[in-house]
Amino acid sequence: MRRSYAVGLMSGTSADGIDAALVEIEEVAGSEFPRARLIHFLCIPFSEDQRRRIFSLFLPDAPIAALGRLDVELGEEFGNAVNRLLSESGIALSAVRAIGCHGQTVAHYPPEERSQHRGFTLQIGNAAVIAAMTRLPVVSRFRDADMAAGGQGAPLVPYFDYATMRSDDEDRVLLNIGGVANITVLPRGAALEDVIGFDTGPGNMVLDGLVDRLSGGRQHFDSDGRLAAQGIPRADLIAGWLGHPYFRLRPPKSTGREAFGTGYVGDLFRTMAERELSGPDMLRTATAFVARTIVDAIRSVTEGPLALIATGGGALNPVLMQTVAEGLDLLRPWETGDRYGILGDAKEAMAFAYLAWQFLAGRPTNVPSVTGASRRVRQGAFTPPAEAADPRWTPA
Repeated sequence: MRRSYAVGLMSGTSADGIDAALVEIEEVAGSEFPRARLIHFLCIPFSEDQRRRIFSLFLPDAPIAALGRLDVELGEEFGNAVNRLLSESGIALSAVRAIGCHGQTVAHYPPEERSQHRGFTLQIGNAAVIAAMTRLPVVSRFRDADMAAGGQGAPLVPYFDYATMRSDDEDRVLLNIGGVANITVLPRGAALEDVIGFDTGPGNMVLDGLVDRLSGGRQHFDSDGRLAAQGIPRADLIAGWLGHPYFRLRPPKSTGREAFGTGYVGDLFRTMAERELSGPDMLRTATAFVARTIVDAIRSVTEGPLALIATGGGALNPVLMQTVAEGLDLLRPWETGDRYGILGDAKEAMAFAYLAWQFLAGRPTNVPSVTGASRRVRQGAFTPPAEAADPRWTPA
């Protein structure tokens, strides 16, 4: 099939909910990289109870029974999202080639530097349940093959960035700020092996965690950066936080809640509370810290004027983005992915629709210069479609 559709499913490290993207994909003669166009997108929030139970699985000693139950439950939620997406878009089931489901990461332990041991990663959202609910094939477990080849298993989106956003005329940095912030550096005229990409460090998970603490759980994020805009950053605290070992690692590297999650946020909060910072000052200091880690990461791997294209929830925070932009030499004011047909919230879901298509086409989709894998590998695990949808899950 040279032209068809794929669905991408994603739930990020912030565990806000499910992103579901319907993507039209068209093969290009003589090229490894098909064209991709977003057709329809949904963002379906998790309930407070679901979000609480997901966060409980981030703990190293999370019970296996809770993990198994939520794996199935999220499979049902992902399946519902696909059925709703197709119903709203009017696209026939027969026109969809596959679902690419990244799932919800609950553990990510990349290989340690100078260690002979492979890392491991775990995402939940049961692929067989999704297939039973939708009668579509599902490609999942995208990170495992790269990690088996000695890689970090992350980030995976730089392949999609290269396929859809490379330029022969300018150096581009694609910044995505979700729970974790990551970058893809696309030098002008780059070949795939020239791509640089890595997690810069914490993104919204630190800011959201502080808001949650300050509000007693009543709020989960700093809408439009309003709270941070009222505060004053503390440079001395930021300088100390930049001493975290992760920021001294050279790429390839990746990170997650294991390093910068609840415990880390609690340490930052206590440090600022001991110094009697107000809530706005706490948020402004943390926002400036996240921005500084992003700027330092970009400066460490590229020089001079570049185009900055931002996506993810953090791109909606004007205080954060202004602070990032002020630290860089930009060709023009920073842009969102919307200008390029990559709706900010939809980008990662689009990427996994694309990776699923490429899996079925037999193409490797990791980027060893990004992940550190020893070779290019075909990424994903295939779950065939159910012959008929389970009647318990068939929408009325």
